[in-house]
Amino acid sequence: MKNQNRNNSPSFLTFIMVGLAFLVTVLITAAQQTAAKTLCSDSTGVFLGLATDEFAYETVAGGNKGGGPDDEAENEPQSWTMTSDASDAHSGKPPTGPTNSYDGRFLQVLPDSGRSYPGRGGHLKHAAQLDDVDIKSPYVNFNLRVDREHAGIHTLFLRWTGGDTVGGGDSLYVVLYKKESKSKRTLVHGQQTVKPAVVPIDAGMSRYAGCCYDMVTHACPCFSEVPTNATCPTERFIDRVRASTFGVQCLVGGGAMTIVKAPEWYLYAGQEAGDVMDFDSEPWDVTCEADGSNTRDSGHDFPSWVLEKGEYDLRIYAREDGTALDAIYVAGPRGRAPTVSRRYAKGDSTICVTPSLGAGKVVGFAAAGLCVVLLVWFASTRPGKEILGTVLSKPAQAVRYVYIDNS
Repeated sequence: MKNQNRNNSPSFLTFIMVGLAFLVTVLITAAQQTAAKTLCSDSTGVFLGLATDEFAYETVAGGNKGGGPDDEAENEPQSWTMTSDASDAHSGKPPTGPTNSYDGRFLQVLPDSGRSYPGRGGHLKHAAQLDDVDIKSPYVNFNLRVDREHAGIHTLFLRWTGGDTVGGGDSLYVVLYKKESKSKRTLVHGQQTVKPAVVPIDAGMSRYAGCCYDMVTHACPCFSEVPTNATCPTERFIDRVRASTFGVQCLVGGGAMTIVKAPEWYLYAGQEAGDVMDFDSEPWDVTCEADGSNTRDSGHDFPSWVLEKGEYDLRIYAREDGTALDAIYVAGPRGRAPTVSRRYAKGDSTICVTPSLGAGKVVGFAAAGLCVVLLVWFASTRPGKEILGTVLSKPAQAVRYVYIDNS
């Protein structure tokens, strides 16, 4: 009878095998969760993040202060929201939203209520302002892991679109941070560049009478005198005072340029074909403005950073609501520019496949797991059952099992 009971009892080896199987499952799951929102470069040194791959990024909602038609009123917080493609080839009607995304889904800043970051007439001075409570722009965050082999210059290409002409948005900011720890990030400055010198339209040295707003490209070129109706239709001319409330800036002229020694952010505002709400009109956009803050970017700059080994947060902040994002493409030192004809599909984001758990954490998990297995096994033995029974029935007497007489 005793032998039969002994044979029916789980053996030490059984507990070890079950415990190890459980531990391996936990470690694999933890590794997958750790790497789920991290992008690694592929064999060619390219990072790819698609909006349709919701595990490839995280979104953070914006604030409810200012930025709208009434800067003093509170507004509904906006966020980058998964949105379906608005194209309908059978309806015969023009699209009401962005079209030709890779998977029929993309991210868009909603609700579209006419807000901008900063608010009307405001200009960004530092990238950190985008997270201030008075501005707090909604953003998409892509976590990039750069290894030593692919360290060097990295250039960003964006697949995005806008469409203020039919109710969308048309501009965004790009900011890069290096992750020093879980709670600490440092701003990564871009490479030194130059751009045309500008001044606010109402600045003291400005002699402009106003600007002519282009409803398609959103550019508002300045005029020293009020233009004729043939040059700029009356309804599109914005006088100097009103233009200043929109934050319009004018070229200094004469070929004057500004050196941007260490860009904090890059502004994407307007595209070659204008805001036609079509991702395919300019499949990949790499022209922007370093530290830009105007109705249209200069197109003189390219977003690039010199990156060393480490992890980085690439943030896409909204400048205007309605702006839509389909994908990011970051080319490292050995990477090539994206091919316009290639269409990516759901699941193509270059997610890291190597667990990011360090050796110390793995050893710690393993030790904790084995301790649990040993305790469970001991609890199944006769001495273990006696101790457990005593603890449960008479806790005070359990001391005799653990008390050590040092006298």
